[in-house]
Amino acid sequence: MTETDFGEPTPETCLRVAREAAALATAADDLALSAACRSTSRTQAHRDEVMHAVHRQAAEAERHAARAEQYAADPSMPDSALRYFASGAVDYAVRAQEAAGVEATAAVLRTELERKLTPAEHAERESKRRRAEAEQEAEERAATGMDADNRHLARMNAYLAESAVPQLGWAAGHVRVLEAAETGRLYQRDGQVRQAPERGIWSGGRKVSRERTQDLYAAGFLVALDGADGARVLAATPMGQVALDLARLYPEGLYESDKAAYEARYARVAKRHKRMDDKKDAARRLPALEHRVSSYRRPVTLVEQEARAAREAADQWEDEGGYCPGVETPAPAAEHRVEDAPAAAAEPAAAPVTAGPSLPTGMYFLPLPSTRYSDWWAIRCGRCTGGMYTELPGEWNDKSDAARAAHDHYEAAHRPADDLLTTEEIAELDRWPLSDAQRQVLSWTELAEVAEYDDGFWALDCVPDRWDVNKRIARTRVTGLWAAGLLDVHLEANGRRRFVMSSTGQRVRRLLWRSERQGVIEPVAKDAKLSPIPKRSGGYPLMSEGRYFKGEERRADDPVPTEPAPVPEAAVPAAAPVLRKAVRADQPLLRRLFAPRSAREQRPAPDVRTVIRRPQRILTPEERERVQDMPLLNLQGALIMGITDPVPNSSPMPEDAGAWVREHAWPAHWQEMEDRYPFGFRRWSMCELGTCWNCLNGRHDICVHRQKGGPDVDRNRDWVTNHQGRTVAEFIPRPGGEPCVWWCRCECPKDGPAPACPAAKKKPAPAGSPAAPGPAPAQAAVTVRAPEADAVQAALW
Repeated sequence: MTETDFGEPTPETCLRVAREAAALATAADDLALSAACRSTSRTQAHRDEVMHAVHRQAAEAERHAARAEQYAADPSMPDSALRYFASGAVDYAVRAQEAAGVEATAAVLRTELERKLTPAEHAERESKRRRAEAEQEAEERAATGMDADNRHLARMNAYLAESAVPQLGWAAGHVRVLEAAETGRLYQRDGQVRQAPERGIWSGGRKVSRERTQDLYAAGFLVALDGADGARVLAATPMGQVALDLARLYPEGLYESDKAAYEARYARVAKRHKRMDDKKDAARRLPALEHRVSSYRRPVTLVEQEARAAREAADQWEDEGGYCPGVETPAPAAEHRVEDAPAAAAEPAAAPVTAGPSLPTGMYFLPLPSTRYSDWWAIRCGRCTGGMYTELPGEWNDKSDAARAAHDHYEAAHRPADDLLTTEEIAELDRWPLSDAQRQVLSWTELAEVAEYDDGFWALDCVPDRWDVNKRIARTRVTGLWAAGLLDVHLEANGRRRFVMSSTGQRVRRLLWRSERQGVIEPVAKDAKLSPIPKRSGGYPLMSEGRYFKGEERRADDPVPTEPAPVPEAAVPAAAPVLRKAVRADQPLLRRLFAPRSAREQRPAPDVRTVIRRPQRILTPEERERVQDMPLLNLQGALIMGITDPVPNSSPMPEDAGAWVREHAWPAHWQEMEDRYPFGFRRWSMCELGTCWNCLNGRHDICVHRQKGGPDVDRNRDWVTNHQGRTVAEFIPRPGGEPCVWWCRCECPKDGPAPACPAAKKKPAPAGSPAAPGPAPAQAAVTVRAPEADAVQAALW
């Protein structure tokens, strides 16, 4: 056993306490057993339960005492183990006595294991601990040349390398190519890759594998720069430098040969639905390391830290709080030295401070992978999203520029929330005495989705930490907020109404949030009776009562009772085409989505617009073969997205120029997705999509847009990304608000009576029994153009 420190019990004391605790627990177990033996039928269940509970605690106390005796006999065990089991035996003995209902005398044994240290003993123990930590830190610094934080970073990088290097699919030759590029002497001339004997002399040198260099360049690990005499200098990218460092940390993850590396990549990318040529092409390409770059941080040695500190101190200006080494601080004039002497003697001399730029509260620096000549930083904000860190767009190689961007973000996004409410804002909040429930409805309209159905008002998916949780909302609560102008109603084509916050509601919601943070105004107990605005004083037209807004389309399953019943088509077979045309003219499809908002407001309410017809594309035999060679999974996605037969709009850019842009300007992951589909993936706008999958299968009665009651309309929003795929800005393609829609290009009707469902295939009649004649097929309600022999249906189905 080791020697004991101040305040710690001796091994003999721990062993004695463990034995006494086990004896007390055994005595309590015997008492519980005796009580159970003397129990009656009324108290038997309770006393049996007590007996079992006490027995469990007593058994644990005896087990801890036995383990303490075993460790006391082992000289290699530390005293902490003996003390741990003795303390456990005491705890279980106390629980056994409490369960048995007797006095917990075992609690007194804890004082023998926990003696309070004197101040001198406590100080000596603390100094001894610090000396041990300092000695250990000095030994580790001498061995590794790094401090504790960078040693921890090196260990994390080693764990990262164990999982990342096998995923690269590299051989040792790939590492040698990157090591040559790291020296700055790797170049290419006349189709041959060499390592120059000296930097700046781009001729001669050792040959380097051209295939490996091309693979690393295609994957983004190398970049080509124009050198002298027509040579192209190859340098490692930040991703290539990170991959090289990881490969050095875990060389066991490299494969023995290029063939073994290729087989490993093939086993990883081979999928059952892929063609053999696609599998081989994917195995020849080296995978990128983009998702691992942000997880790697290069550790910095103590020598590098001192050099960086000296460089940063030399770059500081005197008026920014820094100092210039070697420049003496100017002394005051001779006539002011005498009278300023007492003040100078009273104040100690201030040491030069080289503090970095400060950030607003809740914002932090995020170190990025560094290059050879500069460090890169990003900014993380912990206030934009509750409980999460949000990375601001942009990267900076100067901390001052990053801090300036953080302050700009704080001024634009968080300064209004920190400023105290003014008198005018408090007076405005007094006019909106909302309860907790009404505030919850406002937050649901912002974070979830509030909609109205026939059975009332619902908040859809309103619990952020659970999936698909919907809650019903009181009718008067939603209608009251709508009448007061805090909510607006969006009418959707499928007969549903969706609520969003108005501009007034957004301002009130922001003021309420600021008041809750500052504790200015508390919510009232009951829902406030808000005054309705003049335009909404007539009340809310509830769907449950069969009422609709002015200009809102009445659903097909809720007809107006006063309208006459339509004449059946079977009653007038001779004039069927004329009646069908009249019905189509009397009941056209509402097309409010094809005009801007201003035009819809100026157009009278009874005015409607018919469906815009676009031509249907017929695939050529070559295009049919291209579609049939597509993998099944991609074919299903293309059918759902409508890109099996897209119809391009007229464009001033020729096809050759567009192909060049897609090959050289698009990111690699875009090009990979583009190659999976016969006519591309990202190049099609919504108005250029083709025929829906149901119409391609001949099921015009269940056309997708007939089921939806209207076309698919985009949100008129798109995103701008940087070279790393991160979103940096949002832009609106059509500032006028004109929507881009996809309407199925099949000529089948999208409203009115549905076409007849195709007759099911008949099973062949069994031999010996004549087949009964089947009924004549029903005529379709609307005439549909029969597809040509080489139509899309014949190509796909």
